[in-house]
Amino acid sequence: MAKYLSDEYFSQVLAALTQDQKWAESTKTLKTSIALSVPDIGQNYILGVENGTTSLQKVAPGTPAEFSLEGTYDSWCKVAKGEVDLQSAVLKGQLRFKGSLVKVLSLRDKLARVADVMKEVPKEF
Repeated sequence: MAKYLSDEYFSQVLAALTQDQKWAESTKTLKTSIALSVPDIGQNYILGVENGTTSLQKVAPGTPAEFSLEGTYDSWCKVAKGEVDLQSAVLKGQLRFKGSLVKVLSLRDKLARVADVMKEVPKEF
């Protein structure tokens, strides 16, 4: 079992998304990038989606992406444990969001699927 938000964990998240037919179908006409940042443990990844193909790569802090979600390890743990959903974490200021609010509203279901997959991947805290 991978440690939550470790490199191994993110590899498993990518594998789960890649194998998810519902995800592939819902992203077949999408092109976007989402930075997932956990500065207090030095983890920065970009989830890229282009026409149904998903990538997840470790990047330097501040690497540009269309959207960005940033929070402490503790805040991300609350999302992973189902104590708060992704949207509520942003609204409560537990996760900081950057990007077009108008555009992200159209991606709400897709972002929720990413959060669900992150919850489903076996992990230890």
